[in-house]
Amino acid sequence: MPDVVPASPPPASAPGAEAGLLERLGRATLLLAVATVVALGSAVAVLALVFRADFLSGAAAAVTGLMFRHGAVAALLAASPLFAALLVGYGYMQRAIRRRAAEAAAPRGEPRG
Repeated sequence: MPDVVPASPPPASAPGAEAGLLERLGRATLLLAVATVVALGSAVAVLALVFRADFLSGAAAAVTGLMFRHGAVAALLAASPLFAALLVGYGYMQRAIRRRAAEAAAPRGEPRG
């Protein structure tokens, strides 16, 4: 098993070494706080829209009526995320097959002696 050499931290005498870390942590904390506020605001807006959106009742009734009249369309729409995931997985599988074939065709680089 090869020896593992840990990465050395920056020297303590480097100017701004600690300040740079604190600055990055502060920026990351600020961005996390902003993202959290945006997510909470979006969630509250969606919930308020769902609870107060009586004006959408007609459109919702039309969509559900269409789905009940055309069951095949409803089944396809419900299964579309599954189909998309299968398609993405198929692409990853093809890429892995090509990579393994290229690795098998490449010379091993074993020492000649």
